[in-house]
Amino acid sequence: MASQSLSSNVNWIQFPGFAGLYYNVLDVDPEDHFVQLLMKFEPGVQCVPHRHIGPVQTLVLEGEHLIFEVDDPAKLIDRRAAGTYSSHNGDEAHIEGGGDDGAVVLLSMEAKNGQIWETYDTELKVERVSVPDDFRRGLRKQSAKDSI
Repeated sequence: MASQSLSSNVNWIQFPGFAGLYYNVLDVDPEDHFVQLLMKFEPGVQCVPHRHIGPVQTLVLEGEHLIFEVDDPAKLIDRRAAGTYSSHNGDEAHIEGGGDDGAVVLLSMEAKNGQIWETYDTELKVERVSVPDDFRRGLRKQSAKDSI
């Protein structure tokens, strides 16, 4: 029997405007305290510069999760292989990406003042702040995709 990766069984939704970057919302706490999210990076793909506002725990499920300086997408500051668990207390800005084989990462994010993360524009000014309701919309997209 051929082996299958965990990620091949996930209902991935592409981040709008980002080829090779996908998400799957696992859960949004009814009281807006926590969001559980899977992210998939194709090989070499990076997300936008952003800041996690509250505490975050990550577990790399597949591939290699790369962390770059928020103001220099070429400056690698951390390399996390499959099986690596990490956490921080929030207020951390960076760019994330997938290694040579991509990456699948479980993120458990805690809201602070009702906010999960903020994304930056090219001048590193806040472009958008994501709140738990944004992730609930992701759950609805996934449900709609499942019913097709």
